[in-house]
Amino acid sequence: MPGAFKAWDDYFIPGTEVLRNRPGFSDAAMLARFEHDVTRLRIFELSAKPIPGDFDYAHMKAIHRHIFQDVYDWAGQERVGPGRMTKSGVNVVTGSGEAAYAYFPAEYIAENAEDRYALLAEEHLLVGLPQAEFVDRLADHWGEINVIHSFREGNTRAQFVFFKQLSENAGYLLDAAQFRIGSPLRDEFVAARFENQASGSHRRLAAVLARAVRPREPKRNTSVGASTERQPRRGTLGLPGNAGEFAPKQHSDPEVSLG
Repeated sequence: MPGAFKAWDDYFIPGTEVLRNRPGFSDAAMLARFEHDVTRLRIFELSAKPIPGDFDYAHMKAIHRHIFQDVYDWAGQERVGPGRMTKSGVNVVTGSGEAAYAYFPAEYIAENAEDRYALLAEEHLLVGLPQAEFVDRLADHWGEINVIHSFREGNTRAQFVFFKQLSENAGYLLDAAQFRIGSPLRDEFVAARFENQASGSHRRLAAVLARAVRPREPKRNTSVGASTERQPRRGTLGLPGNAGEFAPKQHSDPEVSLG
């Protein structure tokens, strides 16, 4: 129901901290299981048939809408509120304890998102860059798009689909399987994003992503003198088959969103 979500409390079933959802679950654990299962299937669909687009803000919204279409009416829509949206995580400065990491207030999302995706376009979607430079620019864009945090929930899943597709378009593969729950690289990825939020530096995030990015091998047929190698082009290349392997944990705190 577009337009129904005008304030932060509108996301929740009245009197609870359970997000309003299309199936009508009132139990947070049941909703979490349903969301995990159906979004995993939707992400798998996108690994086989990616959504075409120009890797702009509209493209990211379309990806989010596809992933969460079965769960939330606000799938693909910018979040509203709160004035201060945070997530608690390990303190990346001290290495122990917790710290709160802030995301953009809702009123600043649209302008900053449009600016960031426009910058990505100005950089030709990172096509033609050597691997080290590609990873550095990928980390910068990923870090900033995460801090903007356009959606109420599901940011990380949408980001992985978007940046895997972007990477393949630029001639690289991003191995999302290395970021499964329980993987050491997942924990390092989460900490690196927090450090990006705290310091504005994407260096640590680039170091993590460098371990999961490799050149995409060209596809050739076996006919003599024939080649089926695909050249990078805007928004039409597919994703590797393990795109659905990154499914983040759920949180009941309404001020918390891993995405």
